Amino acid sequence: MTGRVDTGSHAPAVRAAMVELQQGAWRARVVHVLAELGVPDLLAQGPATVAQIAEAVGAHEPTLRRLLRAASTSGVFQRSADGETYEHTELSAVLCTDPPNPESTDALFQAATWHWRAWGELLHCARTGEGSFEVANGTSFWELNKQDPDARARFNAAMGTVSREEAAAVAATYDFSGLKSVVDVGGGLGALLSAVLRANPDLRGTLLDRPDVVPLAEEVLVEQGVHERCETVPGDFFESVPEGADVYLIKRVLHDWEHDDMVRILSKIKDAMRPDSKLLVVEGVLDDDATQDTLFRDLVLLVLVGGGEHTVKDYHHVLERAGLKPARTLATGVGPLTIIEATR
Repeated sequence: MTGRVDTGSHAPAVRAAMVELQQGAWRARVVHVLAELGVPDLLAQGPATVAQIAEAVGAHEPTLRRLLRAASTSGVFQRSADGETYEHTELSAVLCTDPPNPESTDALFQAATWHWRAWGELLHCARTGEGSFEVANGTSFWELNKQDPDARARFNAAMGTVSREEAAAVAATYDFSGLKSVVDVGGGLGALLSAVLRANPDLRGTLLDRPDVVPLAEEVLVEQGVHERCETVPGDFFESVPEGADVYLIKRVLHDWEHDDMVRILSKIKDAMRPDSKLLVVEGVLDDDATQDTLFRDLVLLVLVGGGEHTVKDYHHVLERAGLKPARTLATGVGPLTIIEATR
């Protein structure tokens, strides 16, 4: 200990800053509830009174008035001089779901009671290093997604909007020319594979994901016009991965798992690779300059699934444990999203 901090008296600005931090969860929850009620989409049609909003979204008018007024102090919706009419601000307009964007789908993902409940058990994470979702909800996050259509829809929507923005960057960053086949391991709704196939007309693709996800991915692949050059495989990447492709993709999957599980997944991919195949691990890596957003999304992974973001060095370590050799590292230009190339 080098010195003692004087905690006896603090400047008013310091105390106010701490109050704002401690109320952050309350502010977020108000935004979640207003998004869940559908207020942003309603106000996209134009300004409305509290009474009109309450009737349209099925809310208790006096309580809705309190929520809207509180939200407006943070710039979420604009309150009129009469105190009864609200309209969009640039900030609240981001919450509209038509068309969807990462912020609007994330708001609905976070609005789910099971999500909020899991954060309430963050102390369990701090004491054990484990995720808190199952402690809070009595089931794992992945099992809930299998059993609950609403949970699955919220998760897929949130991941899908983020993936669409990132997929184009991956397709533009890595040179797929000369390659004939690609397998997307845990390919989700197919945004990444679609972007890669659209950018490379001579490439054929395979998407591997859970049986409940594959039909949704097939719809996206048809919409994107790449289905004739693509097949889908329902399965489990802990069990097996389609063999013999020129290149394998695995994007934002490994960070959901602990290191030993990451090695298990990578080992299955290695077993499927030819001697000359390439593997592209696409993740949002941590570094010394990690932003606040990246650091809190690292905690989201801990809370929900016991995972987390990692450094490039960490990914090199698990790749080597799986019998793979790290090669190039490519920045995509989209925040911390990075491509780590590896070979057998």
